[in-house]
Amino acid sequence: MEDWMVYVLIAVVAIGTGLWLYRKEITFSYRKKEARGIITNWMSTTEKGKRYFYPMIEFETAENGKITFRADDRCEGKPIYDPGTAVTVRYLPGDVEMRKVVYP
Repeated sequence: MEDWMVYVLIAVVAIGTGLWLYRKEITFSYRKKEARGIITNWMSTTEKGKRYFYPMIEFETAENGKITFRADDRCEGKPIYDPGTAVTVRYLPGDVEMRKVVYP
């Protein structure tokens, strides 16, 4: 086997593994839909003596109706936005657990 073939094989395996590991993110970037959502409330938690706030967001899809969830984004000290603030929710139609929130 030629030396260059080993390098090509390693490159193909590395690229294939990367595509497989990030398949959801790649799919998300091409198939995402957007919906208007609002911050309905804030949940707080204390970790190592610091108080963090997580927004509760509600949005509606044509496929699944109204969805309320706690965003993974958090802020320390006090909430950044008031309840009722409009946000954009990007989601995968077949998997609404795969979502990202765009804040104003």
